[in-house]
Amino acid sequence: MKALLWIGAAMWVAAPAQAQTWQLTGFVNATAVMFTPGPGQAFYNVDDVYLLNDAAATTMQQVQRTAVVDNGGDAIARFEGEIGLLRGYAAASYPVCCTIDGTVVTTGYAGGRVDGSFYDTIHVTGAGLAVGTPVRYEVDFDVSGHLSSPSYESGGYLSAFGLANVLLRDLTSFQEVSFSWDVSRDAGGRYTLVLDTVVGHSLALSGALNVGASVDAYATLGRWVEADLGHSAGYSLRPSVAGLNTVGASGHDFLAPVPEPEGWALMAGGLLALALQRRAAVQRLV
Repeated sequence: MKALLWIGAAMWVAAPAQAQTWQLTGFVNATAVMFTPGPGQAFYNVDDVYLLNDAAATTMQQVQRTAVVDNGGDAIARFEGEIGLLRGYAAASYPVCCTIDGTVVTTGYAGGRVDGSFYDTIHVTGAGLAVGTPVRYEVDFDVSGHLSSPSYESGGYLSAFGLANVLLRDLTSFQEVSFSWDVSRDAGGRYTLVLDTVVGHSLALSGALNVGASVDAYATLGRWVEADLGHSAGYSLRPSVAGLNTVGASGHDFLAPVPEPEGWALMAGGLLALALQRRAAVQRLV
């Protein structure tokens, strides 16, 4: 599932788009399923944001869903994003599978998943330069994240992942630079990509974020799992000549730093508190 999600996002990001187009998408899914004790329960709680050529894509959008079953299994998935900034958080907990006198007491699973992406186009103009003048743009990709430990158990009984992507493409020459970041493999920080272009061309800047956490009753390494890419995957541009355009078709200026909304810091603290409460509850059930 993790590989399929990431491949799908990467294909969308790499797809060509019409000039003067921008887009923001976000999808969350919180799932909790209890097979036994009967009669069983299943909750699939989803929400999404889809903004195509909509000015609202340049302001912070938020979607969050939770799912809970009676035996204490629960999940949360949250997306926040706007053009140039993507964030995601997912966590899940589930009590251990056990038997009494040969009868299975608890089976099921819980999981949260977040998928987000944006796309914008930037015309290479300005600075008094003639059409055809060679110039260069650098895209700074700032990203950080955290997975709880352990983050994977053989058999898929427990897993967490966090992935982010950046792609800058010249829509005229089709030259492009891209980078895919994996929280389980790569350090957080700033990554810089460089693309040579010329005045008169248009650039496409896109990003994607995929976050997930799941655990089921048969996991042995842990009862709670978290994937936190909630601090940011931020995208900005630096032209080689001051005065070159950095404003996308959406109206977002990729040269300006993305402000840190106060609400995110408050929400992050709230999620941490909820996560600690869930972890304590699950430990009491084990």
